[in-house]
Amino acid sequence: MSHPLEPLFALQKKDLKLIRVLREIQDIPKRRGDIEAQLSGAKSKLDMALESRKHTEASLRDLENEIELLRERVTKYKQQQMEADSNEQYRAFVKEIGAVEAEIKSAEDKQLSLMEALEQGKEIEEGCRTQLASEEGSIADEIQELDERLQALNERAEQMKADRRRVAENCDKALLQKYSRILNNKKDAAIVLVESGGHCGGCHMKLPPQVINDARNATKTVGCNFCGRLVYNPAPQR
Repeated sequence: MSHPLEPLFALQKKDLKLIRVLREIQDIPKRRGDIEAQLSGAKSKLDMALESRKHTEASLRDLENEIELLRERVTKYKQQQMEADSNEQYRAFVKEIGAVEAEIKSAEDKQLSLMEALEQGKEIEEGCRTQLASEEGSIADEIQELDERLQALNERAEQMKADRRRVAENCDKALLQKYSRILNNKKDAAIVLVESGGHCGGCHMKLPPQVINDARNATKTVGCNFCGRLVYNPAPQR
């Protein structure tokens, strides 16, 4: 007479393999997200480079407008200088023109510095683009591998579920419900063997002698007094 836990113990072997596959399936989206997050650093660097270039270009446009207005002031002062009624007025315009030309010189120096900064910024931006493209290529391969792995695991899981259903048909329905309830609660195993020394294979606590004996009795099903798992003590193979 076979033990009623024997088919369930065979089912559990399949369930534990299925659980591992399902856990990996659940883990893949997170792994995919972690891989995609690696791009955030490269994207942030590129965004900063783009923002810096735009700021520099805006500053250059402002300086160009400022220099243009200053030059117009110089032209206006020179026209007024030619119409001066006295040497004192003439010298006043010379002073004004000199002050504005000094402003122009200062603005042009800033303009040159900004143009150099713009060229450097463009080089940095190009470097960031190259780095991002490189990382995108590398990550694309990793993501493709994960997607292929996910597809293979889903197909395997469906096959395992079908196989599990066939094995479950040979199990006692009441025991199957109890087994499923314990497995859902414990997440690792619902049926455990009696370990050497009479310990529970789940929680490793010392089992009472009566439980050890009953776990071998084909007419009984017993659970661990400590963890509640079903205890199975098959007769040794001859």
